[in-house]
Amino acid sequence: MEKQKQYNNLSLYLRIISYLKPYYRQIILVFICNFFFIIFSTLSVWMVAPVITALFSSDKPAVEEAAPPPQQTKAVEEKKTSFLNLNQWMKEKTSGFFDKSDRLTTLKYLCMFIFITFFLKNMFAFLEFYFVSFVEQKVIRDLRLHLYDHIIKQPMAFFNGNEIGALISRVTNDINAVNVAVNRGFTKIIRDPVLICLYLLLLFSISWQLTLIALTILPLTSILIQTVGRSLKRKSKRVQERISDITRFLQESLSGIKVVKAFAMERHEGERFENLTERHYKAVLRQVRLNRLSRPFSETVGVAVMVSVIWFGGRLVLEGQLLSSEDFIRFIVFLFTLMEPIKSISALNNNIQIALASGQRIFELMDTEIAIKDKPDSIAKTSFENKIEYKNVSFRYGENSDLVLKNVNLSIEKNQKIAFVGSSGGGKTTIVNLLPRFFDVIDGSISIDGSDIRDIKQKSLRELMGIVTQEVFLFNETIAANIAYGHADYSREKVEQAARLANAWDFIMEFPDGFDTVVGERGVLLSGGQRQRISIARAILKDPPILIFDEATSALDSESEFLIQEAIENLMKDRTVLMIAHRLSSIIHSDKIVVLENGRVTDVGRHDELLKRSDRYRHLYELQFQGEPEVGSPKSDV
Repeated sequence: MEKQKQYNNLSLYLRIISYLKPYYRQIILVFICNFFFIIFSTLSVWMVAPVITALFSSDKPAVEEAAPPPQQTKAVEEKKTSFLNLNQWMKEKTSGFFDKSDRLTTLKYLCMFIFITFFLKNMFAFLEFYFVSFVEQKVIRDLRLHLYDHIIKQPMAFFNGNEIGALISRVTNDINAVNVAVNRGFTKIIRDPVLICLYLLLLFSISWQLTLIALTILPLTSILIQTVGRSLKRKSKRVQERISDITRFLQESLSGIKVVKAFAMERHEGERFENLTERHYKAVLRQVRLNRLSRPFSETVGVAVMVSVIWFGGRLVLEGQLLSSEDFIRFIVFLFTLMEPIKSISALNNNIQIALASGQRIFELMDTEIAIKDKPDSIAKTSFENKIEYKNVSFRYGENSDLVLKNVNLSIEKNQKIAFVGSSGGGKTTIVNLLPRFFDVIDGSISIDGSDIRDIKQKSLRELMGIVTQEVFLFNETIAANIAYGHADYSREKVEQAARLANAWDFIMEFPDGFDTVVGERGVLLSGGQRQRISIARAILKDPPILIFDEATSALDSESEFLIQEAIENLMKDRTVLMIAHRLSSIIHSDKIVVLENGRVTDVGRHDELLKRSDRYRHLYELQFQGEPEVGSPKSDV
């Protein structure tokens, strides 16, 4: 992966939120529900004080108290002319509705009003949650699809440099963590600040002196939120890295389970997994400990402030100063209620920091440039008419690695059968992998019918080719679906015809479900020879003008090799073929045999020509047909 880009919290969060744009209609509904939730939530809290007064007042209804002492009267008069008079305004608007002849009637109306406000509050809370969940799942889906699409378009070099388990972890675990930023954060980041401001306005309208005392909590809470948030982001990123390690290990160990069992390494692998899970456990424990500590700490600080307010304000009320008993009750209720959105903001910050840590890992991957991509003016090529040319081609797999191919020149005419032989590591597989642009040359060019393959759209380029390799990959689908891979509109008749030509018909029909047999993960229910014939049938159905065989008959028994060789002969008719073969017997009739050593083409010719003039080819031939190699002789892999 390329050098990491630096991200800040705001840019990360805005980038996550940008995925909300297609769902602006649902977002508007969320805001509407949020607005009414805030209104009815405030009313439901505000009405607690009149109920208490209605129940415990000795003579008059809840909203019409006994005449206050002179100090309170003066304070009330000041409130009526003050800018912060929301509490008094609400009392005046509701006094006519609740000011009844007796306390029982007042209580009845108060209960009805509270029920309605709570019902509406919860109804809008449900609607808000529903619309948020809709948007949340859409955003997570879009983000996951976008990330997968970006990964799948990367060239082969990208996958050589990144472990599959780590990529899986980012597509699954990290995106699930980002879900928090959308689900828990999106509405609360709007709702909670509005609630806090509205509650503060009401508190100031009741008593600005007590409110100022209560506000001592805000600086302490703010410092706590920032400190915990920074630390939590670091710890959350570490947690995601640990779960990525576990995913990577599971993918590797379960894929190689046959090797694990063959070497009786179950205990060793178990100990490795235990070590990884222990590291993950410790990372999660540190994250959870910090996350859980912030809430009780902020709540303890808040309760200390509220106890001080109750003590100070309660004394003034008992002495007949500052404000009425109903307003003091209302002040205390709102002060306690204010703690919830403040704690929610603290928890929200923690959740967002967790999401941002995962978001950074996602966008680091998403911002990785696709090294091999189509040019804006690239052409679509639908046929192969003339020849393939390698001109002065050089290639290396990494910036600091040695050249694998060095100044290779080669011409391949249409319908020619070309074979590549040489020692392991000589560049045989690399030279054929460059043709479909799995990698790009670093020097020179490869052309088809005179067009540089870098000027051809990758999709149309690869549609010209069929590739059969030694390691066949089958999907956990039916045999028919595997043969027809890449053909959405295939017919069963064509699939069956391809299977017959690939000598796969007989073993397929031995299965109870025939072509509808599910082959298992990576084709585990089939033998190596059966998988290879399915792969050949897949290439036959594709019917490409160019074929690439990369040791397609290697490591098979004689019977399977015979059947596959016969299938290959059926497939190669009237096609241009590039072949890397393990056995010289399968390539001696090729039109050209290319001898590669240390990344260079040392000779090109027919079998009989090379036997006469190429010492290297003759040595490879003798190794196979005239006995085993002597101790210390070069390893051959043709």
